[in-house]
Amino acid sequence: MFKLKGRWYSDFWYEGRRYKKSHGPVSKTIASEKDRKFRTDVASGEYQKKMDNLLFKEAIKEHLRKSKAENAESSYKRNILSAGHLNGFFGNKRIRSIENNEVLMRKYINLRKEAIREKQLKQGRDESEITYTSINRELALMRSMYNVLIKAGKARKNPISLVTLFEEIQKERVLSVFEVEKILQEIENADVRYHHLKHILVIGLNTAMRMGEILNMKKSWIDLDQGIITVPRGSQKRKKKDKKVPINSRIKEVLTHLIKKKTGSEYLIINPKTGTRFTAIQNSWNGILKKAGLEGIPGVDKLRLHDVRHTAATNLARGGKDIKFIAQYLGHSDVRTSARYIHYSDEDLKAGAEILAGFSSEVPLKVPLPKLEVVRRSVSS
Repeated sequence: MFKLKGRWYSDFWYEGRRYKKSHGPVSKTIASEKDRKFRTDVASGEYQKKMDNLLFKEAIKEHLRKSKAENAESSYKRNILSAGHLNGFFGNKRIRSIENNEVLMRKYINLRKEAIREKQLKQGRDESEITYTSINRELALMRSMYNVLIKAGKARKNPISLVTLFEEIQKERVLSVFEVEKILQEIENADVRYHHLKHILVIGLNTAMRMGEILNMKKSWIDLDQGIITVPRGSQKRKKKDKKVPINSRIKEVLTHLIKKKTGSEYLIINPKTGTRFTAIQNSWNGILKKAGLEGIPGVDKLRLHDVRHTAATNLARGGKDIKFIAQYLGHSDVRTSARYIHYSDEDLKAGAEILAGFSSEVPLKVPLPKLEVVRRSVSS
């Protein structure tokens, strides 16, 4: 035991493992008592049990550390926000005191639900427009953390299995020609803070690339002679091979212009403030949507940056390309994933109805009904 800067510490080895603990700014007598108890707990295994049964705030902190290393920056920021809400309620509880506590889980959900409802009503939403998808994000983070703890033997059950997530209505949203023209017009009229969005939007609509891939795009990825953009597998989510993206006539001029710009950076689209790539463009995107009168309501009809990719996929389908082609173009290994990207408008469906009309044009509208013979039977009294 030793004292450093007014605080007493235990520091010893037991069965090949070092144990250290601060007892705080207490007297030597109290520190000695705490030291004896600490050594007894280590020898009896009680200390290890406490270490395995972590406080929620300790477990989520470690999980966030791994999240930062494994996820995109936008996902990590979302997890930080979710962790803040979770910590406010579960922070000082032990992870094993939560795993079977359905009442506790439902209490958290109800408190969050009421807080979100109140906030969205103040923002001017109707009751029918209120969404609770942020609670799903929070519970998803908690579920992921508990899965890791279970695998490590530090938890036995995932508490998310005790509750039901909120239904998420997937709003079918693609940009119309009018919306694209309106956004591009507003970018032209806006100040320089928004000009990068023009290139990002045009590239996205013509390549169906993910926003993260566009922001991370390096000049070295682009081969104008071959007409190919090569997205390395390391710049994609959980992909085992590079992705080849064709360069069409619409964006070849845009890419040529951006490559020739002397920015001093290896990245294609540069943030003039930092001299390197953009890490996030959500604020500028929201700003330009507001200027264009296309703000919408989050979770209802708001245009997301990812909707640009959905729009490109839908346009390929409108052009007659089959789902297998679209899956390869988007870089999906499963065509079912690509199917979720295609959203036909009412106008598309009406045009499809006319195709059926063409096939049935030779069929007479009035088909004579067959004559029915009435059989009369005599009934004897």
